Amino acid sequence: MTHFTLPLHATREELIALAAGWAAEHALHVAIERYHPRYSPAAPPLGADLDTAVRQFEPVRRICLRRGEFDVGATNDIEHLIRNPDCLVMVLEPLAEDGLRATALTGRMGDEDVLRWWVALVREAVAGMHRGAWATAPGGARMPLADHFHTAGAHELAARGVPMLAATGPAVFEFDDVG
Repeated sequence: MTHFTLPLHATREELIALAAGWAAEHALHVAIERYHPRYSPAAPPLGADLDTAVRQFEPVRRICLRRGEFDVGATNDIEHLIRNPDCLVMVLEPLAEDGLRATALTGRMGDEDVLRWWVALVREAVAGMHRGAWATAPGGARMPLADHFHTAGAHELAARGVPMLAATGPAVFEFDDVG
């Protein structure tokens, strides 16, 4: 099994648009998952408007994309990925009162050719994103993250003073190109 993960900061809207674009361009199937009040996956019909599907199924936490149809009979998120191998996963982080948490584009593939295909799509997408950040811990320790990406929407939020938070924990990110 091979995998990749690309950590980044992005708004929910940008990730939904990215997923919708890939789905339309490559005839990909989409699954959306909500975790509250209980775990529930759904698969909008091929070609459905993803933004509308997400709004109707809120609170959506994750979007998955794959070439084949989705089995939406899983009772939890781990089972969903087991039943639906070779998919790309996007976690949708909401803009909260304390800031925007980092997310990731990630995939675990049994087929290396499928992995290469996904990596090529992701590389194409990040070519238009901002790159570089510093992670700062509460005690003041700083660490450079040259390969941390962020979208135009996250860039705009950071420029307005919205904190860019780590995916978990108390670290805060400062983007290299936001002054």
